[in-house]
Amino acid sequence: MVVSREVSFLAYHSHRGMLFEPNHPHEFFVVIGIEADCNEEGFVCDYRAVKRTFNRVIKSKVQGKNLDLMFEYPTSEKLAHWIWDELKVFYPLSFIEVREKPHSKAVYRGNES
Repeated sequence: MVVSREVSFLAYHSHRGMLFEPNHPHEFFVVIGIEADCNEEGFVCDYRAVKRTFNRVIKSKVQGKNLDLMFEYPTSEKLAHWIWDELKVFYPLSFIEVREKPHSKAVYRGNES
């Protein structure tokens, strides 16, 4: 069974190189996909606990921050990979999805570099 919880944070970044843009804000939306068998009560995890873990482990580090100071290239792809690495010790992850805008997303499944 795969379940997911969507969370968000506000941060800033710029683009250098082939996609030049000055520093600008985004509300980043993150979908945390968790894959496991249902427990005896019929659910995989407590969605509230997933949000609390995200807030403590991820959001506390990025909310209102300039992502240029954390990553050489602060792309959605890099964020998805980083979030996976930070959360994989807490949950059996299936995927991490990061969206800067409703029509654009990066999905990391733990096996890409």
